[in-house]
Amino acid sequence: MKSNKQVIDLLISHSQIQVRSRSFDETLCQWGNENIKQGAILHKDYVVFDPLPDDTFGANIYLTLEENFNMDPLVQRCMVVPFYVTDKNKLEIASATEKFNIDLGLKETFYSLYYEVCEGDEVFYKLTFIPSEIKIDAKYMLDDPWGGEKNKSLHEGTV
Repeated sequence: MKSNKQVIDLLISHSQIQVRSRSFDETLCQWGNENIKQGAILHKDYVVFDPLPDDTFGANIYLTLEENFNMDPLVQRCMVVPFYVTDKNKLEIASATEKFNIDLGLKETFYSLYYEVCEGDEVFYKLTFIPSEIKIDAKYMLDDPWGGEKNKSLHEGTV
């Protein structure tokens, strides 16, 4: 079995962290007004998260495959979204300038994908994949300083 943990040092730019299980598609990365407000663009197998800082910067992204989700005590923003692995051979995490394969042994099925923005000595990100029998509803997991409200639903698609 593959490791259930992976750390990526990603050069983040253009206000996006992409998680996808299909080839890059520019049309799926277009921010509508509602996407900008909620900090995410959600598609079945292609999600784009706003990293919050606007600059180009490097940050560690911790990816894990878990049975249960445990929120990091350093979390500043947290949301959960449905994510379907349509092609495990195209499973990547990317920014506008870099991309890396996600090597967690994910299967072609539904996951609840938890996205955390955390701040310790520096900003870091956590992506936790939890196998899911059914498609969960996308929502914020806590109130945050950027307008996120706990349990508020997130819109899917470009809106």
